[in-house]
Amino acid sequence: MQRRSELFITTTSSSATCATTNTATMTIPPPYVTASSSNDIENSSDTSERKQPWKTDPSVTAMGQVMVSSGCGDPVDRKIVEDNGRQAFSANMKQAYQNYRNRPRRVLTQEEKQVRCYCWTGFTIITMIIVIILLCVSLRKVEETEYGVRYATYKKELDEAALSGGLFPGPPGFKMIKFPSTYLTADFDGQTCVSRDGLRVVFDVTFQYQMTADKMLPAIVKYRNVFKWREIVEQGGLSAMHHSCSDFFISDFQNKRGEIQESMLRNLRLKLEGDPDDDKDEGVYALAISVQLRNLELPTDYNTAVEEKQAAEEDIALAVAQRKQEKTKAETDLLKAKEEARKILNTARNEAEVLVTEAYLKANETTFAFEKEAEIIVEVKAALNLTTEGVLTYLANSLYAEVKNLKITAGEPAKLSRSEEL
Repeated sequence: MQRRSELFITTTSSSATCATTNTATMTIPPPYVTASSSNDIENSSDTSERKQPWKTDPSVTAMGQVMVSSGCGDPVDRKIVEDNGRQAFSANMKQAYQNYRNRPRRVLTQEEKQVRCYCWTGFTIITMIIVIILLCVSLRKVEETEYGVRYATYKKELDEAALSGGLFPGPPGFKMIKFPSTYLTADFDGQTCVSRDGLRVVFDVTFQYQMTADKMLPAIVKYRNVFKWREIVEQGGLSAMHHSCSDFFISDFQNKRGEIQESMLRNLRLKLEGDPDDDKDEGVYALAISVQLRNLELPTDYNTAVEEKQAAEEDIALAVAQRKQEKTKAETDLLKAKEEARKILNTARNEAEVLVTEAYLKANETTFAFEKEAEIIVEVKAALNLTTEGVLTYLANSLYAEVKNLKITAGEPAKLSRSEEL
């Protein structure tokens, strides 16, 4: 239902050109405020229209035309018209809002309610699906054993912070470039290197390395992903092993295995971490942990020559040992003979000394006995006044008396009987 209002405009002029009072009256239909008209006002590029919308209102324009046609368009009359237009516009806006509030509402049918319910349900489901999709493409998980760096796929921007252990948001569709934070192991079996003297050596080696958080960004910029980085690291490590082999002679691989392993670790650190004395050498952005030299296989010809040499050395050592053994045995026999001779000599000397001593004592005993006997004979001779021949006869008789069966063999001219001298 439309309502109409009449606006009466009275203009009065007191200037010389307007000697009489002119009065003009017209009826202006009130404006109908719609969403499009209000949006046109709000979106207008003219700031005066947004600040003073009544200037664009049809009623205000009509009143301005009335003033111009009356011939009394001075500033005072225009100000009155603008004030009246502003009041009329405000009244029209209030009336339009009231008409909108009091508009008759149509009662929806059951089918329309179902359609509206279906629409709202579909809209809600679609909204939830969109929200879930946005959450899925905007969240990435990083394990505790990993490092991750966010990469905005559409902006082509790489985050500078390395993340670990959690669920992290990002722009829709972003990627999380991940690197393992634990120790990584590289195994090389049956690899061949050349020794310092030009012989081929087959070796089996294992080494461990690790990615650190501060080296994530340059590694991604240079190698893009973990697979390319691991390939470069392992090839660099293998190159370090070959370089270490070329520093040793073939004979060192038998008795200097520990030194070779230490040299491999040093060269591995130079390859992976870079040279600390050279600022331009940054390595391959990995941290070397340890190296295990598991096996070494020398050339067959060399092994054969070494075995023959070892066999010859063993034969020589055996001959030397046998010679030493025989020499020791001969020396032992010599020492035994010398010791036996010394014992015999000592025994002979002891027996000789004993015999000499016995003989000496016997001689002393005999001499002492003869001396005593001589003294006795002298005393007997002196006491009995015997001659020498009488003494001899006395001694012979004493000898016969002491020995029962005395046998004497005497040669001529021996004289056994001394009876005449008695």
